[in-house]
Amino acid sequence: MLEVRRLRLLRELSRHGTIAATARVCSLTPSAVSQQLTLLEREVGSPLLIRDGRRLVLTEAARVLVAHTERVLADLEAAEAGVAELSSTVRGVLTIAAFPTAARALVPAAIARCRAEHPDLRMRLTEQDPVAGAIDALKAGDVDVALVYSYNLLPRVRVPGVTTEKLLTEPLLAALPASVRVPDGPISLGELAEQPWIAAQRDNELRVMLERACGLAGFEPELDYTSSDYTVIFALVEAGLGVSLVPRLALESISTHIQVREIAEPALSRTISVAVRAGSSRNPPIAAVLAALRTVAAEIRGKEE
Repeated sequence: MLEVRRLRLLRELSRHGTIAATARVCSLTPSAVSQQLTLLEREVGSPLLIRDGRRLVLTEAARVLVAHTERVLADLEAAEAGVAELSSTVRGVLTIAAFPTAARALVPAAIARCRAEHPDLRMRLTEQDPVAGAIDALKAGDVDVALVYSYNLLPRVRVPGVTTEKLLTEPLLAALPASVRVPDGPISLGELAEQPWIAAQRDNELRVMLERACGLAGFEPELDYTSSDYTVIFALVEAGLGVSLVPRLALESISTHIQVREIAEPALSRTISVAVRAGSSRNPPIAAVLAALRTVAAEIRGKEE
């Protein structure tokens, strides 16, 4: 019988490519990962890894195992959920990973609803990068629910072993200094071609989105400033140092004197989704959080309509 923990390590290696990266994600030492994968090779009786420079390439046998591992882990999650459903009380400890704007706009209200409806459920919140950190933590079992996002001009990447549900789609808006003269109403991105730009620093996808959108509008943005903090970005805009592209939810905390305009061309948006491990959505604590997030997202959509 194959060891599930070793199969999980092989699955993570298939995603991250190196023993060191797999060890970091799984909170193990590189030597422990290597030892477990060697034992898995002995159990299987076939080579699983081929070294290609500094990276390891999976053999065909390893790829077959990884494909089955995703189904095995999903079935185990579903089995745990089925057993948990037999209890009449939603209890336990659940961890949510969220990026800052969602952590501010969605999560507090959702946690408050869960606490009111399920007092035996303890919830924790951790801020994680939605592109890599949150999904890695979700697959490793370190978090139970992750809030992630995607941009409409960038391809959406499906992650095996993870299921997502869309919560809401918000427009990306232009944040402008009060001194910039633009027509009333929605504007074309091309009208800002001569302006210096302020870009997100850690949100690499938003930066790629900005560059791609500006390219569609016929210009290359002059990126003078970057920051990972929207309060800093808005302060730079208010000081007249440039313009920026920001999601609508980021505006909920601003108290600065800036202009905010919808962009008519090209249309730009960000979709916020909730991600869970495949098979786990019926687990009562997770189901309770999903229901609360749906309700809060619906309330936000109602305010915007």
